[in-house]
Amino acid sequence: MEKRSEFLQKCSPQVPSLYAPGGFMRSDLAKAHILLHSTAGEAHPGSYHLDKLIQEARMGVALAGGTGFKYTTSDVCDGIAQGHDGMNYPLASREFIASMIEIYANTHMMDGAILMSSCDKGLPGCLVASARLSKLMPVVVVPGGSNEPGPCYMMEGDVGKGHGQVQAKMMTSEEFAFVQDHTLPCDGACQFMGTASTMQVMSEALGMAPPTAALAPATQRYVMNNARNAGHMVMNLLNRGIKAEDILTEGAFRNAVVIHQATGGSTNGLLHLPAIAHAAGVAFDVTMFDTLGQQTPYLTNLHTAGEYASRQFWFAGGVQRIIMLLADSGLLDMDALTVTGLTVRENLENVKKTDFFRMGEGYLGNYSTVDGSRRLQVTDVVRTPDDPKSHKGSVAILKGSLAPEGSVFKYSACDPAMYEHTGRAVVFDSEEECFAAVTGLKLEPGDVAIVRNEGPRSCGMPELFLTSAAIVGIEKYRKSIALVTDGRFSGATAGPVIGHVSPEAAGGGPIGLVESNDIIEISLSRRALNIVGINGEAKSPEEIDKVLAERQACKPAWQPRYTSGVLGAYTQLATSATKGAYMGWAGE
Repeated sequence: MEKRSEFLQKCSPQVPSLYAPGGFMRSDLAKAHILLHSTAGEAHPGSYHLDKLIQEARMGVALAGGTGFKYTTSDVCDGIAQGHDGMNYPLASREFIASMIEIYANTHMMDGAILMSSCDKGLPGCLVASARLSKLMPVVVVPGGSNEPGPCYMMEGDVGKGHGQVQAKMMTSEEFAFVQDHTLPCDGACQFMGTASTMQVMSEALGMAPPTAALAPATQRYVMNNARNAGHMVMNLLNRGIKAEDILTEGAFRNAVVIHQATGGSTNGLLHLPAIAHAAGVAFDVTMFDTLGQQTPYLTNLHTAGEYASRQFWFAGGVQRIIMLLADSGLLDMDALTVTGLTVRENLENVKKTDFFRMGEGYLGNYSTVDGSRRLQVTDVVRTPDDPKSHKGSVAILKGSLAPEGSVFKYSACDPAMYEHTGRAVVFDSEEECFAAVTGLKLEPGDVAIVRNEGPRSCGMPELFLTSAAIVGIEKYRKSIALVTDGRFSGATAGPVIGHVSPEAAGGGPIGLVESNDIIEISLSRRALNIVGINGEAKSPEEIDKVLAERQACKPAWQPRYTSGVLGAYTQLATSATKGAYMGWAGE
């Protein structure tokens, strides 16, 4: 079959002349053209080192008989976007990173692609792009790896908590400066099980990244090996006629959901997996997280819901350890194809034949437990199905009169005292107002803070990390107040917080009609999020519906906040959070 690059050179006579100044010879152009794309840049530690990995991938492609072409679309950092309107852009950036990769691959008629990123929106952008290109070419995704814990097991997630404590006068500025200066000692994604770590895990769980690639230490040679091997893998897939659509199947997405629940993944995974599935043309219902979660043991002890770092998870066996522990459970599709050209089952057997698990356990022995009492062992980081952290997953979908289409509750990172809660609504129309009330200690125990107008169609769906971190950092609020929003949360979020409420306020959802002093019910056991009272008085569902209808009739029509630029385009086209908040067509 004619390669896309061969067709390109028949159509465009300028190909040799335009590539020649870059050192590409006619002999190079006669080989398969492989897109080498990364989100390299100077935005965050997950992007600083990616150029080195691209060079390794280029070498791997060349050794396997292809020619690599380097492209870059740098990603932004959610952490640096905190606390200002810049936070409205990161989720939208996923769509534009994916679009630029799609543009590069199709404008220059690439035969295959290797896509590299480490973090929150870059990796989802790579995976969405892989799905868009899935019928055209093979794609291998290479995660950029993980950072090292700071001193005394400090991690980047501690910065948000510390900031809230400083604002509430519970930590000195000097102590906070120490936290800021030492939480991230090197290159690699933030060390907790946040969105960056989650999406590295998802890339391997989907079969789109090489086995053992997710969360490999970014400062050790293993991540370089993964990049080099990716070059051989993409050429092998191309020669065998295997495309990304053969890997991104229903079974692959099922595997990703199960592994997400087993590892306590970020709630942002519930935005990204539906978007990737949509781009791949695979049916996906976000309630899979709940149905499969009820059958999946939660196995990991990773910060922020646990004690240890993402790099230590890799040393404990990483994704392959989770697959090994669940291989006979019936939860995973062990016959799903992966970028090695082999199945999940075959990959695991090959990993077992290497010294990967032995090596990782040896590295774990270099660390002590958090309390310093002994050396770290695998089961400190990854529990067994017979002795899990929880027998039923880590994330739930709550529905009800406040969230008819659903909302997301990461109960694994919340104190069980807040699994069932009824309280007075205190309504805020922005995170800034809520953050000021929390750090000013203006809320009362039992309150349910409602933050609305933070959804995809309102302003791009920013994350409310600072507010959620402040709640966890303030002892009197940690087990007594809840936060409910149509926005999203950082993967570092812990505590009694519920996000992705759909429909959002800008889409006419009931969250836009709630008023302060209404009564809100949260029930994990019944998977419910309801308005159960009006102005402090309990009411029947029929009475509440009547009041909400009256409020709706008096409510002015929604006026878009953004009417031009990136956010103008994104907010007009974004679907609901439960669908993945991707840019869709009218009516989606």
